[in-house]
Amino acid sequence: MIAAVVLTLLAAQTPQQFFDRKVAPILTRRCLPCHNNELDNAGLSFQKPATVQRVLVPGEPDQSRLIETLKHEGQVQMPPGIPLPKKEIEVLRQWVKQGAVFGTPLR
Repeated sequence: MIAAVVLTLLAAQTPQQFFDRKVAPILTRRCLPCHNNELDNAGLSFQKPATVQRVLVPGEPDQSRLIETLKHEGQVQMPPGIPLPKKEIEVLRQWVKQGAVFGTPLR
């Protein structure tokens, strides 16, 4: 059900619009507080797409360390504590599946 809704949204938006409307709010709220230009935890800043690319395999969400980490399936589990809601993980999976295209820089 969630995947069908996400796919419908994808069809009506450019990849940059999908990022700005759906992905950016999740990354800003859930990841950016620790993974930003100032803190740069683990050498990963969501304000620098180049650093994020090393944990992504565009088009392959199941091969992407970012998705594995967010699902709490590997050794590294982010965010610490309670995992993201499945709905948010599905949005991020769809973003990676469509190529992990960034839109407006995160602040």
